[in-house]
Amino acid sequence: MPARARAPELSGDGGWIGVDRPLSLKALRGKVVLLHFWAYSSVNCLRVIEELRRIERRFSEELMVVGVHSPKFPREAEHQSVERAVRRHRIAHPVLDDPNLTTWERYGIRARPTLVLVDPKGYVVGALTGEGHGRELAKVITEVVASHEARGTLATEPIDLDPGMPPGGLLAFPGKVAVSGDGVRLAIADTAHDQVLVCTTDGLVLEAHTGFVQPQGVRFDGEMVMVCDAGANRVVRTDGVVLADGMSSPWDVVVEDDGSLVIAEAGRQRLARVRPGEQRVLLAAGTGEEGLEDGPATQALLAQPCGVSRTPEGIVFVDAAASALRVLTRSGDVVTLVGQGLFDWGVEDGGSDDARLQHPLGVAASGDGRHVYVADTFNSLLRVWDGATLRTLAVDGLDEPGGLDVMADGRLVVADTNHHRVVVVDPRTGESQALDLDETWLMSTAGPALSAAAGESLGVPVSVDLANEELDPSDEEGPVRVTVQGHPASLLSGGPSRWSLTAAEGRVEPRAGEPGAGLLLVEVVATTHGTAGRVQRVRRFRHALRVS
Repeated sequence: MPARARAPELSGDGGWIGVDRPLSLKALRGKVVLLHFWAYSSVNCLRVIEELRRIERRFSEELMVVGVHSPKFPREAEHQSVERAVRRHRIAHPVLDDPNLTTWERYGIRARPTLVLVDPKGYVVGALTGEGHGRELAKVITEVVASHEARGTLATEPIDLDPGMPPGGLLAFPGKVAVSGDGVRLAIADTAHDQVLVCTTDGLVLEAHTGFVQPQGVRFDGEMVMVCDAGANRVVRTDGVVLADGMSSPWDVVVEDDGSLVIAEAGRQRLARVRPGEQRVLLAAGTGEEGLEDGPATQALLAQPCGVSRTPEGIVFVDAAASALRVLTRSGDVVTLVGQGLFDWGVEDGGSDDARLQHPLGVAASGDGRHVYVADTFNSLLRVWDGATLRTLAVDGLDEPGGLDVMADGRLVVADTNHHRVVVVDPRTGESQALDLDETWLMSTAGPALSAAAGESLGVPVSVDLANEELDPSDEEGPVRVTVQGHPASLLSGGPSRWSLTAAEGRVEPRAGEPGAGLLLVEVVATTHGTAGRVQRVRRFRHALRVS
């Protein structure tokens, strides 16, 4: 760290986030101040925020962390965008919005992230660039605290903060979405709630998987979902199986023909590969150095890859930091389709030489590979590449979409991140509709998969736990009532079917309808009587159903 110098005062035209009044270094005299120069587009900056949480907890009385948001992209210079980013990443310390890089220039900063430590007397102790400096920072802060405590120049009074928290709705800043292979389910990375939801394509929520840390990319693996657990630096399946560990912010994943996983490892500027049955992480493309340079895969330079998809030509991906759409070809080369460099961005349509993106995070190829759809995140647009030209879809009302996938009928499902929702878009007309999530079947029990030919009878076992009570035979409709419905409804002949049973266990036989795939939803309602009087006990089952 360099020699001490007086720390320049803080100034930013965007104002302050997370405090009820402007702060200054003069007002913070007596505190150890750690300035974090960052931009929310940078995965490395976001990783430093996670490192700083531990330091903030350790030095909660003596230290004040101040984020100085220093934008790279035009989108990041918008104050509302920075406010949303602070909430999305649950930043609990004050953030100075510096859209014109005023404080950045006063401190002579040259790279994001940069950390500058200021002592209680207002002098710069030193600066560090990049991530992974937690131990070194803690050691220096300990020394500074001890020195100023001995001199009586250390203040430990708390400062009122307004920690940024995600919204309380069903979704909070969803990052990625995926469609199941059979086309009947969706996986949603509910990123700011640290969970993954699985629902039908019309929004019936079936599962909620928790225990993740800011999950991003999701991809179905049969009945399970593979999750890029970005904050925990691993790829894990929803049954708890770890597929790849020790990574650096894995942001998306796709499966190759041979079952290998290709992972967009944003924090290491590369694509990684994991062979079937292995956990060993291999290099697929990139050197680890940030840049936009084509060539043989292991010599090409990548810039924060955040989305991957599969096409007949190879693995198509988006490099967010270079605003680029690229492909890792089957012959082993990286080729740029759209993008010019780390500091070239825009919103123009056209061919490879003219088209521009701004920090895209998501990509998805159509089933035939003829169209590649891009979540052009910082332009809040959806774009499509047809092999020669990039054009903008006529879709309005999105705010920093982070991911998308293609449904069986050709429509797109999109994570509309800043609006805390998922939308379904017709790419031909631009018509969009928010997915209305219904949690009615969230606690249902998954039963065995069923299959039948059209018109055949389906033998469906049903049961309900009576909690050691007796069925109430006085119920006019019968003590046990069973309702079975297809999802979609066409899977059952004649629509929903109802039965009345006299026992807690039994079997019903709905008739299969039109060919297709989906779910059979079974609700069992039993009326019992006991010490608490008459009680209705409900149990719900769901079965994967295929009608041929």
